[in-house]
Amino acid sequence: MLIHPGNHLGDTWYYVEGGTVHCFYLICPESVERHTAWDIGHATSTDLVDWTLHGIILRRGAPGSYDGRCPATGSVIRFRDRYWLAYTGNWNGPQPVVALAVSDDLFHWQKVPHNPVTSLDPAHYDDVPRRPPRDWLHWRDPFLFEDQGVIYHYVCANTKRGPIDKRGTLGLARTSDMLDWQVLPPPVLDPVCTELECPQVHRVGERYYLVFSAFPGFFSRDFQSRHGDVLVRPSSYAMVGDSWFGPFCIHGSGQIIPPDFPLEVYANQVVFWQGKPYLLGTVWDDEQDFIPDPIPIRFDETGIRVTS
Repeated sequence: MLIHPGNHLGDTWYYVEGGTVHCFYLICPESVERHTAWDIGHATSTDLVDWTLHGIILRRGAPGSYDGRCPATGSVIRFRDRYWLAYTGNWNGPQPVVALAVSDDLFHWQKVPHNPVTSLDPAHYDDVPRRPPRDWLHWRDPFLFEDQGVIYHYVCANTKRGPIDKRGTLGLARTSDMLDWQVLPPPVLDPVCTELECPQVHRVGERYYLVFSAFPGFFSRDFQSRHGDVLVRPSSYAMVGDSWFGPFCIHGSGQIIPPDFPLEVYANQVVFWQGKPYLLGTVWDDEQDFIPDPIPIRFDETGIRVTS
């Protein structure tokens, strides 16, 4: 279990190299309100259970800057012999953006001088806040992946068309050099909710699994009417596709963690460790936020399931 005494913990993301798992996580002092002053911390483990804390590796920017408001979920990728960390700037501000930091060793990071690298393009994505109380624009939680030598990111975004409660989508952008980025139209996916938080896509065999997190109220009215018996708390969900770019389809509710699971774990990330897949996410607790021990999962033709 990962805890950072005296601090709130937010979303996490992971990078596995050799026998070490690197956890990057949002952190802010318990003396301030959660979600108001996140920086990015770093911890390592060799078993996904016991963690060594390495402190803050990236701090939010000055007020008014592109990342002056607390960041949100990010991801790490290795490209051209360097490590790149994508993170969110101003996640609930008027102009959310994706920014980058770079490292040669996963421990020491510097923000790149050409930040921010992407922002919402109104040609493809909704640029009008539409859903109170979360009435802000969505372009956050970047997930980096590589396909045929090109780097892409997905983010939590909204489409421009359709019912408001079904506009949750993936914002897509690409680059060949981590410098110049092109924002692309979203992939095709089943419209089920207003937000797909912490999106990520993983290839297992010949299938591609889109994993996202959502609160019960994020889902469309018709989806809630069909699956209200399992939409009882914040959780993580999966869709299945045929490529990195979909189309992605949800089977049933798509819920990964059963509703009677003993912990309420959110913003879950898939981590492949020693040949086996696990979920790692965050439990928000009044006494001490924590990242619980890994949850074993399996993949099948209709989604992802927790195993005993």
